[in-house]
This record gives sequence, C-alpha cells and structure tokens, in this order.
Amino acid sequence: MTLKEIKLLECGSWFGKSWQDEKIPELGEVFSLLPKKKDIFIEVKTNEVIVPYLLDSINKDKVSSDQITIISFYPKVIQEVKRTDPNIKCNLLIAFDYKEIEINEIIDLTLSVDADGVGAQNHKRLNEEFIQSLRSNNKTVHVWTVNSKKEAAEYSKLGINTITTNKPLYLRKHLEQLKLS
Repeated sequence: MTLKEIKLLECGSWFGKSWQDEKIPELGEVFSLLPKKKDIFIEVKTNEVIVPYLLDSINKDKVSSDQITIISFYPKVIQEVKRTDPNIKCNLLIAFDYKEIEINEIIDLTLSVDADGVGAQNHKRLNEEFIQSLRSNNKTVHVWTVNSKKEAAEYSKLGINTITTNKPLYLRKHLEQLKLS
C-alpha cells in the first residue's frame, strides 16, 4: 500500500467507540508527541531491509536514542540496528507457542545479535529460571501481552523489566496498589 492509502484507513474502532475514525500516524508524527522522559518501543515486522529507513526517520526527527527500543522477531533486524547505531536499545522477540526453543538457544541468539534483551510472550515458560538466566547475561526481560492483574503481579514479583498490555491504566493502578500494601 502507498502512504496515501494507509492514511485513509481507520484503525481505532476495534478499541472502542471513542477511538472511531482514528488514523494511522506516520512515525515522525508519533515522535513529535513523545514526551521527553518517556520511552517508545518500535516493533519491526519485516526483515532488515527496513532498517536504514527506520534509522533515517529516527535521525531526521531527532529523537533521543535512549528513548527508543527496537523490537523484532527477526534477529537480523536487531543485528543490523546494533551494527549501525549501537546506542539504540534492541530486544529480540520470542514466541513460545510457535517453536520449541531452549533458554540456552535464546541466550546464544541474543548474544550473537548483540540484543539488549528479550521480549517474551506471556507464557508459562517465561518463569523465574528464564528471567534469571537472561539477567545473568546482562539482558533485560520484557513480556507481552499481559491483561490480567494476577499475571501482571506475578511478573512484577519476578522482576520483569516491562509489561506490554492492552489495559495500561487498569494494570498500573493494580500494581501501584500492590506496592503500597
């Protein structure tokens, strides 16, 4: 699709009536709304061919590299970003449902592409042993997609770095209440 065609798409109604008629923004538009002290995770859903264009956009829009984390299932994307700009954080995404992969393989792959961490599927295999194995190799550990209070509390207790959710205020309030009690 062309950018013009993409700009015609509506992308918010699935989330609720108040989001109806929401349009897909360009990356530069998203960057212009990013507060100075907030981070953004950008998922690359294609191969490494996109990396130069992505990095050009980041440089053109003068976004601080310490605010950006690139995430991708494609190891070569992570490797190419780190080769080109080692200051940009990159996390390798892991889905446990699609491939039986051992923790040692994940660690080896993460080290070989110079990833800063792993973004793992919300799954029973994302457990304390998995998290500690990555931490002992100086890697961060992130989880996606967590929408239940119970799971969020368990991951928080295990020391996960970030939780991706479709219910950010709901989970944030719950986790903050747990810290106060």
